[in-house]
Amino acid sequence: MWPERPDRSQKPDLPGGMVESGETIYEAAIREAQEEAGIAIDEDSLLPAYTYSFFRPDKLDYGCWMLFLVELEQKPEIKLSWEYEAYMWLNAEEVLALEIRDPYPEVFKFLQKSGQLI
Repeated sequence: MWPERPDRSQKPDLPGGMVESGETIYEAAIREAQEEAGIAIDEDSLLPAYTYSFFRPDKLDYGCWMLFLVELEQKPEIKLSWEYEAYMWLNAEEVLALEIRDPYPEVFKFLQKSGQLI
């Protein structure tokens, strides 16, 4: 699933957000999938697939971005939050052809090479 998020320079983005106080990274991923796309997933189905750390000297900001994969038995009914205008289901070839913001190009090339993006 690849939602179109208008507040990100008109480029596609993935559901996600910050880990809230008292939450594990897994709980945050589950909550964000539910809040932003209406997808109910359980912790056992989450597969950590990629971690990206960054530092922005201009903001003195350090962060860690994690991507989880989840295998679904069927395409769920998507209920987009106010943050998104539309969504698309894409295969690996279509994802890699997108003009997307960093770090996604590097992430999806890695996932394709490792056999996790089909």
